[in-house]
Order: sequence, then structure tokens, then C-alpha cells
Amino acid sequence: MIPVSPWEIFGQVVGVLAVILSFLTYQMKSNRGILAMLSCATVLFCVHYACLGATVGVALNIVGIIRNLCYYHNDKKILSSKAVPVILAAIMGILGILTWEGYHSIFFVVGLMLNTLAMGYFSPQNLRKSLLLTCSLIFIYNIFTFSIGGMINETVAIISAIVGLWRFREKKSL
Repeated sequence: MIPVSPWEIFGQVVGVLAVILSFLTYQMKSNRGILAMLSCATVLFCVHYACLGATVGVALNIVGIIRNLCYYHNDKKILSSKAVPVILAAIMGILGILTWEGYHSIFFVVGLMLNTLAMGYFSPQNLRKSLLLTCSLIFIYNIFTFSIGGMINETVAIISAIVGLWRFREKKSL
């Protein structure tokens, strides 16, 4: 569905701005810098999805902001618990049910739940592998909601994950 209202057009512009911030995330040096920039991009994605009327996108991105802040402050004892990713993924699942938009919602819900678990438990290389699945799922949701910024963002993330997998692959000796 092509944007027809001023809010939808504004939402698409905000989505592109969110993509720019997401791209800058890949340029940060520290985990904390990455999480801070990612949180800023996620705030813009909340506005983006709200303008498009995509309630699942808004609700789960709000939890995504909370997730990023928890991981940012994981030096605190309670936030370093191995239960935190599971709790956040469960909250996403519950909110996904409460904000259900139709069968296409499952792609976003499952994608973000898996991404949250991967961020909490996986090594960087395994996280990159998981992004191939999770970003593909979220991409499908973005097609249904006609989120131009979302589709660009997931495409960039998939390409970046592939590049990272290649750059940091284990080299086998002959």
C-alpha cells in the first residue's frame, strides 16, 4: 500500500532517518556505543511504525528499546542474568498477541523474539548467522506494512551480516 496520508509520508521519511541511524550503529567502536545508537534508531522506528498504523511494530520496538538499555547496562547484577533475554522475548510474544494485526504479525514477533535471544546468548559470529533468519522474517512483515525504511534496514542488516560472516570466518589451514 503506497502512502496516501501526510502521516504515512512522514512515517516513511522517519523510517529512512531510522535506517541512517541504524547504519551509523555499524560504525560505533564499543558495544555501549552500538546499543546507544541502536536505541536511537529504534525510537525512530517506533514513530515510523506508529505513522503507518503498524501496532505490532510499535509495541515490539518499545520492548526492543528496553532490551537495548538492559544490554547496555548489563554490568548491573540483575541485568546480567541469563534470564533477561528470555523474559524480554516472552514479553515480546505476549505483546505480539495483544497487538495482533493478522497472520503477517507472526513474522515480526518471531523475528524479534529470536533476535533478542540471539543478542543475549550468541557469540558475534553466531549472531550474524541468526540475523540471516531474523532479518528475513522482519523483512516479510515490512512488505505487508509497506515499511520502506524497514525493508531497507533489514536488507542492509542481511548484507552486513553476510559481509561480517565472510570477514570473520575461520580460515582452515591446508
